[in-house]
Amino acid sequence: MPPMRRKKGISASASARAAKAICPSELSAIIHEKDAPTKKRFQTYLAVFVSMLAVRWLLSPVQTNPSSKPNVDSKGQLQMVFDDFLAANLQPLWDRAFNGTQHALEESSRVGHQLKKQNAKVKHPVVIVPGFVTSALELWEGESCMKKNFRQRVWGSASMARTFFADRDCWQKHLQLNPQTGMDPDNIRVRSAQGFEAADNFIATYWVWSKLIENLADVGYDGTSMSMLSYDWRLGYEYLESRDGYFSKLKAAIETHHKTSGEKAVLVSHSMGGTVTYYFLQWVVTDSKHGGGGGGKDWVERHVHSFVNIAGTLLGVPKSIPALLSGELKDIAVLMPQIGDLLEQFFGRRVRKNLWNTWGSLYGMLPKGGDALWGSGAD
Repeated sequence: MPPMRRKKGISASASARAAKAICPSELSAIIHEKDAPTKKRFQTYLAVFVSMLAVRWLLSPVQTNPSSKPNVDSKGQLQMVFDDFLAANLQPLWDRAFNGTQHALEESSRVGHQLKKQNAKVKHPVVIVPGFVTSALELWEGESCMKKNFRQRVWGSASMARTFFADRDCWQKHLQLNPQTGMDPDNIRVRSAQGFEAADNFIATYWVWSKLIENLADVGYDGTSMSMLSYDWRLGYEYLESRDGYFSKLKAAIETHHKTSGEKAVLVSHSMGGTVTYYFLQWVVTDSKHGGGGGGKDWVERHVHSFVNIAGTLLGVPKSIPALLSGELKDIAVLMPQIGDLLEQFFGRRVRKNLWNTWGSLYGMLPKGGDALWGSGAD
């Protein structure tokens, strides 16, 4: 990954000013509308969903890889324990999760609906760049244990959990990259899903981009004025282009929107998508003979109105360090003890560490700081 130095062709006005079509306060309201409690409950709801699927699998006749299945002395005993735990803890939370989602989707409460009443209209095309782990991944080629899942989502859907619990080792093998090359393992191809459905919701119940898409649709945006450019978030940034041509596709999408609308595009990114977008802004103005997009020094000024960076990882993410070193994450540590124990039994720290160490993207999200942070003098 080349150093992230600002090119002369990237003006502050093009990369930092607020979009006039969607002002920052309105965008923030769309993203965070009634969202503080939801964000606090996310880990709980995800734990609820995973635990229910896990126990459902344990209590159903599924053909599995014996080496992937945890030791359970008595399924009948597990059934009784789970029933009590479900009634006392999980079902109330599950019910509240769905009730909260239904409430949030009420038309009258949407910012976009209110803006429509104020005659807000489509102006700048919007290009969305999703973040880490939020884009679904699909299987295009795999080994015999996974062939039945051709073109099915192995990440980001309910079927992901079923596949994982049926044969954890097979699922892990298809999600990891070659640790030497950072690219596809032999005879395995997993690629990002495409379109708005690639990252609108995660496992169907937790919204990621769906609210923003719906609010923009309220004021007239659709597939002709808005695009989502999902990508394989496991890859190191340079491989996004060399393997998938991702930056060339992103460049073409922005140029097409600019040509058909006559307006510059607004780039909206989240999480790792912020770093991917910034990498793109450097790449697109670099001469093609040096491996760049060859757009010229003024390409950003000519095609990009503004860059809205939501919780971007431009300075790195501290939790990427324990993820790579030990397989531990804060999100896992805060899970309720019962779910945490279940997760450790199925997907322990050593297994997670071995998987995550093959993802070049995590190394790209290590905290930035140069010698002040990483040098021997900082010890």
